Amino acid sequence: MFKPAAVLELAYRADSNSAAREGLWVRVPPAVPNVVDLRIACAASPPDPQRCARFDDLGATYAYLLGVYLGDGMVSAGRRDVWRLRITLDARYPGIIARTSDAIASIVGRPAGSTIRPGCLEVSSYWKHWICLFPQHGVGPKHERKISLAPWQVDIVHRAEPAFLAGLIHSDGCRCLNRVKGRLYPRYFFSNLSIDLRTLFVETCSSLGIETRQAGSRNIAVSQRESVATLDRLVGPKA
Repeated sequence: MFKPAAVLELAYRADSNSAAREGLWVRVPPAVPNVVDLRIACAASPPDPQRCARFDDLGATYAYLLGVYLGDGMVSAGRRDVWRLRITLDARYPGIIARTSDAIASIVGRPAGSTIRPGCLEVSSYWKHWICLFPQHGVGPKHERKISLAPWQVDIVHRAEPAFLAGLIHSDGCRCLNRVKGRLYPRYFFSNLSIDLRTLFVETCSSLGIETRQAGSRNIAVSQRESVATLDRLVGPKA
């Protein structure tokens, strides 16, 4: 293991110079290097934990981006070991596009790019450490493989459940009106082929006291009045 060498400093500038005369050089210990939070395993090539994301710096912004990524995002390898995050969003919701772009910029420290597609807009960003922040990356569609959160992701989601839930709904959910006996009632749907993602949605709702029910093979519905009111307060309609 590399051991930093001690350095020389004038005694009158050192901490312990009570017994030293001015002009005498003494040995002082080297500065302690910055401690890297190892909860996030740096998967960049080559690994660079000092430049990787820090767990303590990630919160609701990342929780929201994680929810959006799990629904509408992908990470692909580029040249020079740089990874590209791409999230495809409905062009009808500029608020969601802005929140996603702001989340990326906040984490990476530079603005996200965008590409106009038919009916949608692709928000993207190049960074060597996207592979570290989204270990769910893999070959094939998400619903065809196991999707689970890393322990450090679970900790972040538990600290920012409303933001994570908003990301899931903004990617694969909606708020609509259901007609019952001539009256209209609001309710939410989350729709995804992945049973793992539907489970994440249900578990997060349950933790926030939101009642859910299965509504078909791929849909989760929230229709109970108090639960809808909670989602209206935490998420609200897409915009």
